Amino acid sequence: MSSKLYGKRISCNGDSICEGVGHPGGYVKIIAERCGMIYENIGVGGGTVAGDFIVPSSGKARHSISRTVQDMDPDVDYAIVEGGVNDATYFMQYGKPNFGEITSGYGGPFDDTTFCGGFESMLKQLTVKYSGKKIGYIAPHQCAHKFRPQYEGEDNFYRAALKICEKWGVPYLDLTSSTPPMAFLRERYEGSPELEAVSVGYTSNNDGTHPNLDGYVAFYCDRIEEWLKTL
Repeated sequence: MSSKLYGKRISCNGDSICEGVGHPGGYVKIIAERCGMIYENIGVGGGTVAGDFIVPSSGKARHSISRTVQDMDPDVDYAIVEGGVNDATYFMQYGKPNFGEITSGYGGPFDDTTFCGGFESMLKQLTVKYSGKKIGYIAPHQCAHKFRPQYEGEDNFYRAALKICEKWGVPYLDLTSSTPPMAFLRERYEGSPELEAVSVGYTSNNDGTHPNLDGYVAFYCDRIEEWLKTL
């Protein structure tokens, strides 16, 4: 096996896109199997970057990506996180978790019950825990109104995520601006055969959000694999 990734160990943490709700194991499993990697995937559907978030309608706490960096295998070559879409979605639905603010320094404290505070906490933990290892963040395809390049509000979760990565010097892969929206906010695309075809062909049960196997292969796996090789 000639791949630079062969035999390497990788741990990933994130939301449903990471977990693989539309195809078990998601992009992590697909890439690991085809490159001969040893993988861990602790992503959970509905996960948020922020901590302490309970969905009012269900009363159930969400998986917190920032608070479970501690649960990721320390003995890996690559530690990758992905998320933020659910923070943006729940903020629109329930007014929380709060957007928060990016701090001016690196020492904290970071309010990890907010998106920005949780994101800073998450990256600091990765930087410290995986010193000398390969770390990074993946911004997923457009799944939420406030997690996309076109949104002009100051509470743009997508822009904040990339800005925080740049502050902390953490490499990121921006799939948000380079991947079809897969018909999220489906009503916007009524009458568009091209976008409807993307939704039908590449998402699970035509839900317009969760990639199926074809969706991961077409829009995620090759890009992530090549990005990992650059870290």
